[in-house]
Amino acid sequence: MQNPNYCIPVGLTQLQQDLIEILISTHARSLLQFCNNEDVKKLEDLESSRKLTLPALSPQQLTSLLSTNIRAVANHPCLLVEHYMPRQLLLMEPGERLICGSDKFQKMATLLDSFLSRDRKRFPKPLQVTILSHSVKELDLIEGYLLGKAVKLKRLSGASLFDEKHNYGEPDTGSNTPVLPTGYIKDDYEYGRRRRRTKEIDHRDWLFLATATHLARSPELMDDFSIDLVIGFDPLIDENLECFLRMRKSGKMVPLIKLLVKDSPDHFCLVHNQTKSEDDHFLSSLLHFVRHRQTITKTDSTGWLSQFAESLLEEKTPDATSLPLCDLSDQHSNVNLLEAVTKYQSLSPLSTMDFKLVPINQDLDIKTYQNVLMDRIVQRLNSCDEEYATREKDILENRLRETMRQNEFDLLHEEAASIFKQSKEEEGPAINSLKKFNKAQADYNKVSERLKVLSERKESLSKRLNDSKTLPSSQIDGLSSELKKLKSMRDASKQENEQKSDTNDKLRAKYQSESSNAANKSIAIQRLRQNRDQLKARLSGPVVSLHFKNALEQEAILKEELIRVVRQSQFTQGYVKRIQKQYSLNGTQHLKANTQTSRSRRQRNANMG
Repeated sequence: MQNPNYCIPVGLTQLQQDLIEILISTHARSLLQFCNNEDVKKLEDLESSRKLTLPALSPQQLTSLLSTNIRAVANHPCLLVEHYMPRQLLLMEPGERLICGSDKFQKMATLLDSFLSRDRKRFPKPLQVTILSHSVKELDLIEGYLLGKAVKLKRLSGASLFDEKHNYGEPDTGSNTPVLPTGYIKDDYEYGRRRRRTKEIDHRDWLFLATATHLARSPELMDDFSIDLVIGFDPLIDENLECFLRMRKSGKMVPLIKLLVKDSPDHFCLVHNQTKSEDDHFLSSLLHFVRHRQTITKTDSTGWLSQFAESLLEEKTPDATSLPLCDLSDQHSNVNLLEAVTKYQSLSPLSTMDFKLVPINQDLDIKTYQNVLMDRIVQRLNSCDEEYATREKDILENRLRETMRQNEFDLLHEEAASIFKQSKEEEGPAINSLKKFNKAQADYNKVSERLKVLSERKESLSKRLNDSKTLPSSQIDGLSSELKKLKSMRDASKQENEQKSDTNDKLRAKYQSESSNAANKSIAIQRLRQNRDQLKARLSGPVVSLHFKNALEQEAILKEELIRVVRQSQFTQGYVKRIQKQYSLNGTQHLKANTQTSRSRRQRNANMG
């Protein structure tokens, strides 16, 4: 059974790319010399020579330093320095600032956060994760980032920055150490009795920190722990080491996750490790990185890491499509070596400062090399600081102009608000005037309509009056009779309306009386409902239910007593009947027996005589 291994491709941050360009510019001459490249003569007039106080380093030594420093920067920029970082600085430095300069550390942090923030209901078991680094210095950076997180740390290589005193397999109960007596006679407290204090179970995950070298030399280092996962900063670590065989001795699958910088020397060696050893790939891997360093990019998307972590928690094999491609770039590149070591396209451009890297065309000793490297890094930092200051000045000026423009906008808004407020204040009288005008217009229209109707009626009456003077007497009599009929019909209608009005009044009075009766009945029904609800509540209350339970229990007891009495009565009656069959209660059976006895005596005497 083979342990599952996964390679997580990572990139380089802008700081890492700048440091690598500075390293390549410093080692350009030695790298060309080590490769026996004739283009080294083209670097003669690029920079003047400096005096050396120590023996010069050979091209092979400088190239070895370049490979070592490239690996260090690819892991973390702080590993480029020779000395260890102060303990207090690592303890006081925020974790995000410790990892912001390395994409490998950022991917490690994202992966750990995915494991630590998992669904605890689905995966309640605490995880035990081992993190393997290249060196103790790198382990200090990892521990400095992890301190303060909701995990239990246990460092196995080197001195811990801060011992949190977590003991693996410690009991959940508190200390049982007895307290010594104080010597007071009146003190009646039993100090000899052990007091047990309950302690909450710690469900935090375990993180074990060790170096790959320590683990390779001590295969039994992890024997006391049940490791679930291994995260390795060294992609060249052998997954067939004895320590990994011990981790899965009980058939447990322990995934090994390697963090690999794409197209780095480690990536090249990892791809070609089956054909040659790592030393055989020394120059080829370095030249491959120098030629393809500009293609190394940093991906900000980390959603695939969360899916990858969940697949591991579910003990499933992650889908190959869910992981980014980790293929080596084209190895048959036609990029000229001189062009590769003299053109620094990966260096982040500065818009306001003129910073150029020039290859070092001289022999270097270890002291001069360190000074040159430090000077170039400091120059780059100073240029970045000046660029930052210049841009900050421009930003402040733009911010000032924008503030002034926003102030003008605020003044315009204030003026517009005052005008709007004044218009709102004048809007009330205008609306009232408009309402009065509309009302007057409506009244005018009504009066005009009324005047028009009256005028038409006046004309009609005037016309009829004029016509009545010319009408004959017969027509006048007919109209008078018709008028009398209409008056009689009007009187009849009035009388009918009065009768209907009286009937309506009686019906209204009847309706009021019936509605009042209905309201009284409704009130009575509502009271009855309230009484019913109260009785139901009392019936379902604890007192009634308790009495009811007692009554049921008493009823059951009485039924059992009744059954017992009935059975006893039946037994008594049967017993009495059985006795009556053999013995008579009034002496009959006894007399019969005496008679038979006297008869037998007489017969015996007769036989003897």
